[in-house]
Amino acid sequence: MIKRFMKLSVLPLIVAFVALGFSPSKKAERNSSSIFISEIVGEPAYVPYEFEVNLNPKMEAPFLGKSYLGFSNDLGLSESSGNYKAVNRLGYVGKYQFGWSALKWVGIHSKRLFLNNPELQEEALSTLISLNKWVLKDYISQYQGQHIAGVQVTESGLIAAAHLGGAGNVIKFLESEGETIFADANNVPITKYMKHFGGYDLSSILPDNNARVTL
Repeated sequence: MIKRFMKLSVLPLIVAFVALGFSPSKKAERNSSSIFISEIVGEPAYVPYEFEVNLNPKMEAPFLGKSYLGFSNDLGLSESSGNYKAVNRLGYVGKYQFGWSALKWVGIHSKRLFLNNPELQEEALSTLISLNKWVLKDYISQYQGQHIAGVQVTESGLIAAAHLGGAGNVIKFLESEGETIFADANNVPITKYMKHFGGYDLSSILPDNNARVTL
């Protein structure tokens, strides 16, 4: 009788221990949230810093080679891990992390519309590339194939660097022979993008000073 009583008294303790072992603590809940806070457009979300994600998209992405699709896929993974609804701490939006000035340049005047339309974001990227190609066309012709600051200059590398830091900062880098190297708010220099995105074939996108999104 005593043994049976002891067994019965121990049983609630075991149940309580198991329940506590499998229920998340409040501390765990606070530390387990995704780096992207929400899928709701307009609500703050956070794109990770370089040390928070693997910025070598070729390890994660299907092989698309050095085509334009390969370039855009790898750029999107590096910018936002491919999240069309990403909004970072500085207000850059979408898969390719467009700033407000870039959006207006390609003809988009609504961040909400932009964030809710992946097709529009892809069109915006090709339009921005077309515009940056126009601005940089003489520099691409002059410097392509050269090595500056230890980086081989390629068209796609310059276009990626312009996406990160603006065409003006790419021009400053080239004209200073590598003495002036712009870095973004996360301290990523344009030379990193020049190296990482060098050698892609962007010939399908033509330079056009009047390019605007058509969707």
